[in-house]
Amino acid sequence: MLVANLTKIVLVSGFVLAVFSVWGERKEQAWSEKSCRDLYNAIGLFTVLADKEWKKKNEERGAFYTSIASDYATIYKTVCKKD
Repeated sequence: MLVANLTKIVLVSGFVLAVFSVWGERKEQAWSEKSCRDLYNAIGLFTVLADKEWKKKNEERGAFYTSIASDYATIYKTVCKKD
């Protein structure tokens, strides 16, 4: 009796998870070329700013700009780069 109930629970749970995983699939819309170009330019800007701060020996601000450039690069690679 317990095994039969447990089997039903597992089967129903598996079905529910399968249905929700299909509903949860989301199609990504491609970013516009202008948005990707602006993002790419921002990566360059923050890289230049980071370099200037590192040369001034302002490590905290240089690390801040480097972090922003890295985050933007990750976003660019995810939504704009067509490999």
